[in-house]
Amino acid sequence: MNIKEQLNNLTIRKTMNTVEINKSIMELNYRKQKLQNEVEDIQAQINFLASLRESQRPTEDDNERIYKLSGQSLFDQMFGGTK
Repeated sequence: MNIKEQLNNLTIRKTMNTVEINKSIMELNYRKQKLQNEVEDIQAQINFLASLRESQRPTEDDNERIYKLSGQSLFDQMFGGTK
């Protein structure tokens, strides 16, 4: 549903009285808060996944250990160079 249809569902019209206007404002604020909560939940999931990704990256120490164990860098292995 697009925004125009959503606003039409709130029965917004020029002849609204104060009570009807307040009701519509409250409905919109409720929906806004609900969407904001959803955005915050999505952001928390993104942050968790980014943290997980960072924890899985090899550290410089890991890279040095791998380099020493293999005796050659990946580049050397791929292109025939030696250390």
